Amino acid sequence: MEQLFNPKLPGGGRPDIQLCLFPHLPEFLVIDSREENPCVLLLNTNDVFDEEFYRTVESEFSETLRASSDFLFSHFMNLPVTIEESVRVIAMTFILDRLGIQVDNEDDIPAVVVYVVSGGALTSHAGKILDGLSDLIGSVSNVAESDYWAETLANLIKRETDVMQQVSEQQMEDVLKGDSPDYFTLWESRN
Repeated sequence: MEQLFNPKLPGGGRPDIQLCLFPHLPEFLVIDSREENPCVLLLNTNDVFDEEFYRTVESEFSETLRASSDFLFSHFMNLPVTIEESVRVIAMTFILDRLGIQVDNEDDIPAVVVYVVSGGALTSHAGKILDGLSDLIGSVSNVAESDYWAETLANLIKRETDVMQQVSEQQMEDVLKGDSPDYFTLWESRN
C-alpha cells in the first residue's frame, strides 16, 4: 500500500500530470508538475466534458460501428473494448485541453499518471489512501496549500466511500428483491 501513490515513472522521472479520479463524483484532482511551481487543481467533469465531448464520442462510435470488416461478428464482439479505448483517449484529450495542453503530435503528449480512487481498497484502506494522496500533494505544494488539499481530499474520499456504500446497498436490495439480472436462488439454473 505504501507504493500505491509512487509519483516516479519507470525511468525515474516524475510525470507531468497526475489525475486523481473519484468515479462516483463529479470532481477530480489534477496535479500539474509541468511548470517550475507545480499546482493542484480541483476540476469538475461538467466543465471538461461538454457538448463537444459528447459529439466527438458519438462521432467516433459511429465510425467504429460502421468500420468495414470482413468478420462482422468478431467486429461487433470487440466493440466494447474498442469503444472503451476511444472514450479514454477522447476524455484524456479533453482533460489536457482544459489544462491548456494541445496535443498535435505524440511528442506533445505529457507523461500522465491516473489514480482511480474507489473500490475495495478505498473501503478497506481509506486512511492509507488519504495519507498517500496527501503526501503526493504535499510534495508539490506549500504547507498552507497542503492543509487545504488534505481537507479537500478527505472530503472527496468520504463522499466517494458514501456513494459506494449506497450503490452497494441498492445492488444488494435489488438482488434480494429479484429486480437484478444478478439475482440468484438455490433452485434456479440459467442454462
